[in-house]
Amino acid sequence: MVSCSTYDNGIAYGDTVLRAFLGLLLLLVLANPGVQGSEAALQDCALTHPRLARVVNARCADYSVPLDYSHPDASRIRLHVAVIPATGSKPQPDPLFFFAGGPGQSAVDSALLMWPVFSKLLAHRDIVLIDQRGTGQSTPLTCPRDEARLELGADDEQVRQETARCLEKQTVDVRWFTSRQAVQDVDFVRRRLGYEQINVMGVSYGTRMAQLVLREYPDRVRSIVIDGVLPPQVILGPEFADNLAAYLQKLFMYCAGDSSCARAFAGLEEDWARYLRQPLDNKRAFHLAHPRTGKMLDLEVSRQGADVAVRLLSYASETRALLPLLIHQAAQGEWDGLVSQALRVADGLEKEMALGMHNSVVCSEDVPYYGAADSGDNRVLGRMMHQLRVICSQWPRGESYADIHRPMKSDVPALLLSGELDPVTPIGYGEMALKQFSHGSHLVVPGQGHNVSPRGCVPELIEDFLDKLTLDQEKAACVQDTPRLPFFIDNMGPGA
Repeated sequence: MVSCSTYDNGIAYGDTVLRAFLGLLLLLVLANPGVQGSEAALQDCALTHPRLARVVNARCADYSVPLDYSHPDASRIRLHVAVIPATGSKPQPDPLFFFAGGPGQSAVDSALLMWPVFSKLLAHRDIVLIDQRGTGQSTPLTCPRDEARLELGADDEQVRQETARCLEKQTVDVRWFTSRQAVQDVDFVRRRLGYEQINVMGVSYGTRMAQLVLREYPDRVRSIVIDGVLPPQVILGPEFADNLAAYLQKLFMYCAGDSSCARAFAGLEEDWARYLRQPLDNKRAFHLAHPRTGKMLDLEVSRQGADVAVRLLSYASETRALLPLLIHQAAQGEWDGLVSQALRVADGLEKEMALGMHNSVVCSEDVPYYGAADSGDNRVLGRMMHQLRVICSQWPRGESYADIHRPMKSDVPALLLSGELDPVTPIGYGEMALKQFSHGSHLVVPGQGHNVSPRGCVPELIEDFLDKLTLDQEKAACVQDTPRLPFFIDNMGPGA
């Protein structure tokens, strides 16, 4: 199983930052009062991403923080932080702290995926990136990898064995890697860097982190921006299958409204129903090349394994464009396309996710709140709750907030962002979370999926919001023009 709850997809924006700017950036770091107080700890560093050509110069530090803040003199762990300094001559004193998704993604590694947003903000304020404990370079709780494995095709015993292997690999007590300790880390970094107030931004699971930071330290937060919103009262897992099913109905409507897609896949809903009638556990043999390495693989793949692609391709418009074609092929018994895509997306996410940290969060903050055991469910993600229960039967429950799912009330200015076609954090989640904020706005971006902040004009709207602490509704109309990739009608690409 790909052990993650709300994976995030960014957009690849590739160009290189010239080294000639390094000297200028260092001068600006020295001119910035927020960063200046920690010069002894911060060192020059370069932020990169394996899928992108851009390089961003920053200032990084590895701090030693308590494993358990109630016993600060006991065990300590490494916490990795990167600060991208503001480039303007008069930067604002309140930086933006960014929280990545997953749970399990590295905020530092996500910086380049979020560059369309960050590049708009750097003229006015620093960007602070904390690799949440258990991710990236902050004492990562990574698991052994198997490039040929399709995780959602694993049976219960395989899941137990893989979870046990992952737990045996860890050298720290995994109970102290929940959102609660991560929120305490945020305040540690804020104080260490000398900031009085901060702005917080989160994507997907990072929206839980941003809301918790605001809830626990309300006087220290100037504003909050959350994208792909997870309301506090929502438990990760029980609604995944329902949300994806609702998304697919919207996808079918979009296909029917597109002349090329409608002609090519006139019976798309019937194709999907035929696909779902195939048993989840029956396996098929495949001999195919790994899409990244080219290595030939002999695989036995169940429908659960093919479902990986259906789920993860639904997150962004670039990958969603493939779904009608892949569903149509799979309904005819041709699974090669889905299996290849499942290998590709699972491989990429395994490299970017700390699955042990994911387990520490979900097994402490979500699975303990599940209701009665779920019955058999043939839908995509229909058995996720069951598989998460299996994982958490092996993984220790951590020390998080007893009231982790308690909503708050806040007067802090808030901007909430949702994609119309988000398969995991739908529009209704944004409306639910909005009730917490007396000065909040909820912006829905048409035709887009999960993580809309880098899309179209949204970066400019975020910049304007952080400056004025309100959403300009007239300017916000620009989201109607956010581009999206047309549907593929065959293996050659979109139709005319």
